[in-house]
Amino acid sequence: MRYLWPDYVYTSRGWQRDLLVALGEDGRIAGLQPRFADGVAFTLPEGAVLEPLPGKALLPGFVNVHSHVFQRALRGQAQRPVSGRDTFWSWRQAMYAEAQRLDPERLYTLARATYREMLAAGYTTVGEFHYVHHQPDGQPYSPPNLMAEALLQAAREAGIRLVILLAAYARNDFGQPALKEQRRFCDSSVAAYLERVEALRSQGASVGLAPHSVRAVPEDWLRAIAVYSRQERLPLHIHADEQLAEIESCLAACGCRPLELLARCEVLGPLTTVIHATHADQQELALLASSQASVCLCPTTEGDLGDGIPPYRDFLTQGIPLAIGSDSNTRLDPFEELRWAEYTARLRYGERRVLVAESETSPGAYLLACGCEHGAAALGLESGRLEPGRLADLVAIDLEHPMLQGWTVESLLDSLFFGASAEVVSAVWVAGRQVYCR
Repeated sequence: MRYLWPDYVYTSRGWQRDLLVALGEDGRIAGLQPRFADGVAFTLPEGAVLEPLPGKALLPGFVNVHSHVFQRALRGQAQRPVSGRDTFWSWRQAMYAEAQRLDPERLYTLARATYREMLAAGYTTVGEFHYVHHQPDGQPYSPPNLMAEALLQAAREAGIRLVILLAAYARNDFGQPALKEQRRFCDSSVAAYLERVEALRSQGASVGLAPHSVRAVPEDWLRAIAVYSRQERLPLHIHADEQLAEIESCLAACGCRPLELLARCEVLGPLTTVIHATHADQQELALLASSQASVCLCPTTEGDLGDGIPPYRDFLTQGIPLAIGSDSNTRLDPFEELRWAEYTARLRYGERRVLVAESETSPGAYLLACGCEHGAAALGLESGRLEPGRLADLVAIDLEHPMLQGWTVESLLDSLFFGASAEVVSAVWVAGRQVYCR
């Protein structure tokens, strides 16, 4: 048994001082033990190791629910003009060009470096929404999951926890065949897609289902994937309501909006996470709430692509859980991602302190829940909180860092989210094993 002894630990009761975090050999938190009781130090079990962490505070590890790791290569490379009016759709052409350059070795190299960057930022888990499956001409590799296996290997070597969200892709848009640039994303049938899911699961990989979008996946595929998700209790993630053009296409082809189509195909449910939901209307929000689905927001990517500002207040008032993702990996910093969730909410409503839980007076606690607990739930993981039995995915914060100057116990979370960056992360543990130290 190993015991970590920081100055403070954040638990469901808030910040607690001089609390020992016991790390079990199974990669879970074995217990939380006060270091002192009535002035007497806790006696460690025979053979146990005590690791003091002076000047540090422990948080649960952040969960990056939505990543397209290969898009990290576009950082700083897609800001020059492509058309007279650059939008998501013109950016997509640069993304497709980068996707065409990928092979298993290039993907592995890029992913390993990016996953290490995520760990240094405080992300202990990544949900990798993976859709570059096949060779550029659409022919499968041998084995068919060679690209996914490159990601799994990269994650193992980096030390990050990976849930591979295997994307289903069939077409360009409603009634339109896949473009040449999209062929390597596409499977020949939903049965072929699910066979690849089964193959990854048989290897012991943590897998989720990811129909790419209502544009890219027909209704019969959506229904089949939703059935499989419920039968196997696997998370299901899908892009929806990110773009107004997507909504217009869905209305023209199906007579309803994207989230209404997902409800019709029985996709929405407690296992479902909708990525973005930027332009969801009131009826769609009600569908999300009644189905107990969650939403993953990606504020830095949504800002970079000019997607729009999501209806944050409606998410909160309707009890829709919010998680975060780095998406295109333009930035890798959970503090920045969460700060921009609150900041863009303030811009939308013209008020401060929008993302605040009912029992709180400031946003810090709710933002932490979005970054940790809600994200873990979206990926079907038992992490996101520091309590016995949960996965021992932890982040140490340097309380002496200049960015945190003047912090108090009452203000520490808000100081982190509104005054700091990932530079305050000093160490990271995944399954109780230290995988990063600054």
